[in-house]
Amino acid sequence: MMALSIPSVTGLVSGLALLCCAACGGGDEKGPPTAGSRGAAGQSGKAEPGPTKPDAPRAPPPAEGHPVYNLYDNRALAHVQRGGGLVVLPGVPGIAKYTRFGRPRAPFPAEPARVDGKPAGFSGTQATLDVPLSDAQAKAATTLRVRLKAPGAGKLTVFVNQKATPPGTLVAGWQTLGLAVPAGALKGGENNLRFSYSGKPQTLAPGKTGAAAVQWIQIGGEPLADDADVVLHDPAKKALLLPKGGGLAYYVMVPEKGRLAGATGPGCEIDVGVRAETGTPVTGTLGPAAAIDLSALGGRVARLELIARSDCALTGAALEVPGPAPEAKRPQKPRNLILWINDSLRRDRVRLFNPKARPESPGYDAFAKEATAFSSAYVQGNESRASHASIWSAVVPYVHQMIKDGRRLDPKKLETLPRALKRAGGLFLGGISANGYITSKMGFGDGWDTYRNNIHDGGGLSAADLVRHAEEWIEKNGSKPFFLYVGAIDTHVSWNAHKPWIDQYDTKPYTGPFTKSANGKLIDQVAQGKKKITDRDKERARALYDSNVSFASEQFWKFCEFLKEKKLWDDTLIVMTADHGDEQWEHGRVGHGGSSRETLVGVPILVHYPPLFPNGKMVPEGVDTIDILPTFLDAIGAEPSKTAQGESLIDLAQGAGQGYPRPAFSTHYELHWVMRLGPWKLRALGTSELYDLANDPLEEDDIHAKRPNEHRLLIDALSTFIAYQKDWKKPRWGVASNHRPALSDDLEAKIQ
Repeated sequence: MMALSIPSVTGLVSGLALLCCAACGGGDEKGPPTAGSRGAAGQSGKAEPGPTKPDAPRAPPPAEGHPVYNLYDNRALAHVQRGGGLVVLPGVPGIAKYTRFGRPRAPFPAEPARVDGKPAGFSGTQATLDVPLSDAQAKAATTLRVRLKAPGAGKLTVFVNQKATPPGTLVAGWQTLGLAVPAGALKGGENNLRFSYSGKPQTLAPGKTGAAAVQWIQIGGEPLADDADVVLHDPAKKALLLPKGGGLAYYVMVPEKGRLAGATGPGCEIDVGVRAETGTPVTGTLGPAAAIDLSALGGRVARLELIARSDCALTGAALEVPGPAPEAKRPQKPRNLILWINDSLRRDRVRLFNPKARPESPGYDAFAKEATAFSSAYVQGNESRASHASIWSAVVPYVHQMIKDGRRLDPKKLETLPRALKRAGGLFLGGISANGYITSKMGFGDGWDTYRNNIHDGGGLSAADLVRHAEEWIEKNGSKPFFLYVGAIDTHVSWNAHKPWIDQYDTKPYTGPFTKSANGKLIDQVAQGKKKITDRDKERARALYDSNVSFASEQFWKFCEFLKEKKLWDDTLIVMTADHGDEQWEHGRVGHGGSSRETLVGVPILVHYPPLFPNGKMVPEGVDTIDILPTFLDAIGAEPSKTAQGESLIDLAQGAGQGYPRPAFSTHYELHWVMRLGPWKLRALGTSELYDLANDPLEEDDIHAKRPNEHRLLIDALSTFIAYQKDWKKPRWGVASNHRPALSDDLEAKIQ
């Protein structure tokens, strides 16, 4: 398990200065900028404070705390500011945040290389970027400048939010073009730039072909020198490099009681502006002995901007929170492991996670008192095959590719759950499932000592049947350490009427097609539009589903009581989760596999084993079901899987790694993606939608235009993740919203 490598407060030089999120900054003033003068009115057009005075009093050195977000390690998420404008660098890994998830189909590729020793990105004849500008930047920018190498003569036109610049003439070799931006084309917030080249793509570097190799793009601001090299950091000193009048901007979620810490050399001062959509902006100055308190914006998403008054090197820059960093302990390994998966169990129908949920779930409630719950957990696929494949292999669907018909989970390419636990040694492995897809034919049955699928092998499909089989299996095999998987399907259609709950959840007379059950074939016909039903029928079907939630909860707790009776409870780590949820006409659909709404991808994850997972704790940070296999391996002290992308939940459950929001991720067959960060959810389909789940749990009000900071925070994280998801491993790279040192180091090392 790789810990987040961020220097502690005691390791920082005495001049620590807190960096925090600022609303969109930038402007058109001449001369060295300050946090006030460079800070924009924000993308919402709010008034901004005046410039910070050079002799503004410094805050005292910060009290003991620990970093939760390191600006140097997260440099791929930084937006480069020069002379009041935005500079895009296609030759560094950070280009990914402007590629809009790889959609539309001709994005600027996130595959930097070196051309004539210069970092550059390669553009085809068409390429798009999406960039954020402040109101002030958008208003002041009259020129778009592009530093590039062309293979020959041609023309370049840039469509700025669909308005064309006058074409620029290209010649062979390196050049800097200045293109006039059409009046009123740019806006505060997100802007689309489409580059259109008339020249024929040719080889520009070994193995790299394109219509141009682009070193930098400057949108507004004091012009860079035509042959300027924009250098972001000094890897030897692990320092961010900020030239006079230039700097960086980050979109961050300001921690409660957070502060910005960092250290500059003598005579170097950096103006800081932090602005959110609501709340009073925070401004201040970083220097050799300063810190900036950001608690006034705690809990808000903000744009944090750093502008240097002179050439500066900034080290140890981090968002910090008070107190020492929590450390996880592993005092005792579990003897046994159990994975219980409920098919189609929506998180919002479990009262532990949604107190307003109608179905009673006393079994889950009782379990939660002796477990750690994760309130922002996502499945990586929205139906059984893709989701189970991610749970089994701890990789995202893009990697396991069980998002196409006929695909089989291949244990020769990916180390699957049973094979990883068998490799760890000492466990007898058994699987019992009622899910028709989780079979040996699909690759899920490989590596077990015993495995049965009740839908094919017989034995009953209700949770009561599975509990009986699980108890029999433990009676026979429980004398030795074991791993047992149980796959229950009660909340998957067909939904049966379970008493007494159905009479509680549907009190009106009913005589329609769903009297005793919502038959799966009938629901399929309804989903396909072949069968019409009434609103009353839908009401009854939802009540049936809820009665199954209560029934499944009861049966699960009966199994837990059996473990207690057999003296196995205290020695067994149990993960209870679901493979996906289920839509029930909230957006006109029923079933699963049709979207990435919260009703489908939001699932419960609860983990019982008190030596490692505190009783009754709720963890708000985002987690994924690809984290389950790494958790099992970590708990028993086994080596991590070499192919897994997920990360053990043990540290997070004990507080290590908490303090800054972590994302949860899911995809709809790689056709679109969603990411949740705190209460904010981004749905990305080329265009993007933003939802505030705290106030809009059914995702009905897209507020991306009203919340540009939150929108860009999630765009930065999701675009970066999508570009590099093939190689992303959380233990090494961290999460999309908060990178570990190796992410940028590894990606930069690949640039040849």
